[in-house]
Amino acid sequence: MSDLARIAESLKQCRTILISAHKSPDGDALGSQLALMLALEKLNKTVTAHNLDPVPEIYRFLPHAGRIKTGLLVQGRYDAYVVVDADPPRSGLFDKTYPADILINIDHHLTNPREWPLTWLDPDASACGEMIYELINEFGVTIDRDIALCLYTAIFTDTGSFRYSNTSPESMKIAAAMLEFGADPWLVTENVYESFAYQRLKLLGAVLAGMERSEDGRVAWVVVTDELFRRTGTTAEDTDSFINFVRSVKGVEVAVLFRQTGEAQYKLSLRSKGRIDLSGLAQSFGGGGHKNAAGGTMGGTLEEVKRKVISGVGEAITAQLGAGGADPDGRRR
Repeated sequence: MSDLARIAESLKQCRTILISAHKSPDGDALGSQLALMLALEKLNKTVTAHNLDPVPEIYRFLPHAGRIKTGLLVQGRYDAYVVVDADPPRSGLFDKTYPADILINIDHHLTNPREWPLTWLDPDASACGEMIYELINEFGVTIDRDIALCLYTAIFTDTGSFRYSNTSPESMKIAAAMLEFGADPWLVTENVYESFAYQRLKLLGAVLAGMERSEDGRVAWVVVTDELFRRTGTTAEDTDSFINFVRSVKGVEVAVLFRQTGEAQYKLSLRSKGRIDLSGLAQSFGGGGHKNAAGGTMGGTLEEVKRKVISGVGEAITAQLGAGGADPDGRRR
């Protein structure tokens, strides 16, 4: 029996189910979580959605997003606990214990350690939303407009609106099917890319004004500090997608965003244009992720963290592409 079939059968036997996603949830995490919740409710299951962090404003248009509970405290006990789009520890809610009889993990990140008996990992999926689509079909549940909108958002955001190299024929086929089921593509585009708060754009301007790059032009980075948040009246969720502007610089192979999360702690976001595999590098920084998108958290002063990360990224580029690269104007040598 496949992992998909085993998980589907296990969930069918459950009555109460808790679903979580990773910390600082994105469009794929939230779309997958909500779509699965709605599908399970069609099977007459009692479902609770709970994440450590609140739903970012740009994703509050998703159907039933207001039902997602947040915070460290999770009340009750469940037949099953499902973590989507991350390995369970990255939910930030539980480590080795959880309030359920069984633990189910559904993820598409290559760095997932698969330490849980009921784990379905598919690194070839462009988004966890693709996997939830397969699971819903395994249930035999009819996809309605709300489920379709959640799944479309999951795939749309994790493929960078179908621009990233992980976009596949399968992701396009599923997205097209979601449109046929009633998903509104402009509703998603407007909320995710066309509805930025004034303060967020002020923050973006300040962040990009401080952008730096390596001598060979192959690494570029920005820093977001607590002081910038205070000055612009913004929060961490306002930095979503900032790193894509850094990656778009001509000649850059890897972009890095350092976001301050403590007096001497920084969250790292790394993005590659496709030629550099970041998954192993992120693991060395205590994180994980995909080949082209990864992250982690590191302690130390800003200068210490920057020195270690930029050096590590530079070494990874040299190891995978060789020396040389682009000059400071982005022209190939």
